[in-house]
Amino acid sequence: MTEILLKPRSAVARAELHAGLLQTAALFLLLLLPFSLLMGSDTRTVFGLSAWVKPMKFALSLGVHLATLALFWRWLPATLREGWRGLLLTALLLVPSLFEMTYIAAQAAAGQDSHFNLSTAYTRGMFALMGVFAVILTLATSAFGAAILKGRTTKESDRETTIRLSIGLGLMLSGLLGLVTGAVISVHGGHLVGGVDGQQVVVPLFGWSRQAGDLRISHFLGLHAAQALPLAGWLAARRMPAGGRTMVWLSAVALTLLTLGTLGTALAGLPIL
Repeated sequence: MTEILLKPRSAVARAELHAGLLQTAALFLLLLLPFSLLMGSDTRTVFGLSAWVKPMKFALSLGVHLATLALFWRWLPATLREGWRGLLLTALLLVPSLFEMTYIAAQAAAGQDSHFNLSTAYTRGMFALMGVFAVILTLATSAFGAAILKGRTTKESDRETTIRLSIGLGLMLSGLLGLVTGAVISVHGGHLVGGVDGQQVVVPLFGWSRQAGDLRISHFLGLHAAQALPLAGWLAARRMPAGGRTMVWLSAVALTLLTLGTLGTALAGLPIL
């Protein structure tokens, strides 16, 4: 998988992994260690869970997301990577990620929640700003994917074209589905439908409710199209080079329907698991 994801035969192969994205991803993943130590030593809770659970989840999620983008950076057209648009795209990905991680960790240090905390003018303003940055991050991810799709060359093999399609579609879906499901959570005023936070039987590790509708499941599925669809594309390229693109499109439709289906189920107040 690494060979074809990192070394297409086109000019894209000459680009390096994006250092800024990769370094920030590594920083976020390294934060998992101090956050886990704080989770064990700090007895304060938010909605029945350690105050450090949310920073851990976001450090892992943002770290994986930025590492994915760093990995796929070389699939962008050289004119975009090497010009001012590449710098702008980098800023639109890193600034929101750093802001979100910093504020979430700061709120945990204060023993408070970061999301839907409307207790003061400060937390209301910061929560609104988090929403703005989340929109920027998801749209930048979709733009990243769209640029990869436009970068196809006539020199690419069927396998490379399938991989490019899966990466571009995966990033576009990640941004768009992440934006839609995130907006639904925001408009609803929380992630639970028909339940009270902190009083739920949950899925281990993920923390999803098994008693009420949980909007986070669809949000998770949509965001991770960035990893799921390229994996499906790699498998399709290996197993059926001639029909790989068809399998990528079918996988994209299936993932979209699954995401929207879990969203609808959660909005009806029904648990998924």
